[in-house]
Amino acid sequence: MRLSRLSRLSRLSRLSRLSRLSAAPARRAVRAAACRALCLAAAALLPCGAGAAQPAAQPATQPGTLQLAATARAEVVPDRTVAELAAVAQGSDIAALNAQVSSRIAAALQRCRGVPGVQAQTAGISTQPRWSDVQGVSRQDGWSVRAGLRLRASDPQALARLLGELGATLQVESVSAELSPALRELERERLSALAIAAFRARARAAARDFGYAGYVLSSVELGDLQFARPEPRPLMFAQLRAVPGGAAAMALQPGTREVSVRVGGSVQLQGRQP
Repeated sequence: MRLSRLSRLSRLSRLSRLSRLSAAPARRAVRAAACRALCLAAAALLPCGAGAAQPAAQPATQPGTLQLAATARAEVVPDRTVAELAAVAQGSDIAALNAQVSSRIAAALQRCRGVPGVQAQTAGISTQPRWSDVQGVSRQDGWSVRAGLRLRASDPQALARLLGELGATLQVESVSAELSPALRELERERLSALAIAAFRARARAAARDFGYAGYVLSSVELGDLQFARPEPRPLMFAQLRAVPGGAAAMALQPGTREVSVRVGGSVQLQGRQP
């Protein structure tokens, strides 16, 4: 009885294993078929995605696309003069040297406050060792202290008279001309309008010459105000002439500056004519 029951259980176990083994290939076949179906579906979708993204890159290579640029230039007289001055003292007592240059700068600032239209600001102070050559050996024999002063004025002649006075105690290191922020903005707007008009004229002429009825703007870049030479531009000290009070004034001539604005971009020609 017990042996009969064990033999039946053994047969049932073998049948179960056989059924699982026979079903495994079927499951693998189902999974493989599902994978193939997913791959085919993804491949069918790819052309649609590529076709939807392609038009964004097409305008740069489409026939009738032109890259154009136009520049507007003008000669402008700078409306502000800038002067760099310095108080320099040399010696062995650093404290005394600092006091000396500070006193000169303070007196110059006080004098500038009495001149309308002149803006004055300090430009830093520096201390450097002074060296001398003694029998072929370099030795420190003192100090050199320098304090800077920067002046800006819209009236170059008023600044020239002031420099003549300050030159008695300060060194005039440089004088240059520059455009004030207000004049920069005015010229930028004026030249931008001229450059845009020139760009549009070039686009219309190109469309006509290539046999198209018109154009549409694809991209554009509007530049900022540019200078033909580095700014500020140094001024020449033409001469020294006597002014009331016994001081000497520098004759300053600002001259002109060339400024420009550039417009660049691409246009798409439209309406091909026979």
